[in-house]
Amino acid sequence: MVHPVKLLGPFSRLQQRRSGPLILELDLTDGLAEEAPSDAVGQLLARRHQQLRDVVEGIRRGAHDPRVKALVAKIDGRPLGFAKVQEVRDAVASFRAAGKDTVAWAESFGEFGPGTASYYLACAFTEIALVPTGAVGLTGLSVGTTFFGGAAERLGVRFEGGARHEYKNAPNQFTERGYTEPHRENTERLVASLSEQIVEGVAEGRGLTAERVRELVDRAPLLASEAQEAGLVDRLAYRDEVYADLRSRYAPSGPAAEGEAGDATGGG
Repeated sequence: MVHPVKLLGPFSRLQQRRSGPLILELDLTDGLAEEAPSDAVGQLLARRHQQLRDVVEGIRRGAHDPRVKALVAKIDGRPLGFAKVQEVRDAVASFRAAGKDTVAWAESFGEFGPGTASYYLACAFTEIALVPTGAVGLTGLSVGTTFFGGAAERLGVRFEGGARHEYKNAPNQFTERGYTEPHRENTERLVASLSEQIVEGVAEGRGLTAERVRELVDRAPLLASEAQEAGLVDRLAYRDEVYADLRSRYAPSGPAAEGEAGDATGGG
């Protein structure tokens, strides 16, 4: 016969799992899809990719859910697209405005190569953790365009289309062998505008001046220890250390709390 008092422990722990604090987890290393493909093959190939709309909505809902206490996101140097990064940043800002913790961690921002956009995304979070062997590739932005005008001419292919003004340069990729002056000016202005947004976002997120951020861009890529010293990351830690710290913040107190902190993490 089972003594009824011994059943109270398991039931108490089960109740804590259901009503305890939740930590949303977001993995951005596989990228974000704009929308699900309409064809069956495309849907099958895209099964691993999260939808941008679902991620943004999930973060915003978590901001208003009293059970959710924090958001942790894994970010790497893989480009997400600047528009997607801005949408996720806005959602994270709403989550932070609700008074909740946000932590971004990465094995490396760019792997000693360009990682500017992913690091810009990480700066929307309250804390940034980086693996000790990683790097911060805050190297600025660049844009490259492949022109097929010469190849099309050799193949005898003629592109039919037009542009109303010289700055409408979408057809140039198929008609030109290189940049026209209006196309170059347009591209340079776009890069300058996006670069300024990134500098301002990093400066605001990390408590640095815009001038200091530009200096760090000129020095990058930076080793993990250099990035921490410069204030670009808060701490050097591995994944298990990041999660252990978050769980310890919201671990339930009391006799039944022992061994239950690991149940606080919820899938995001």
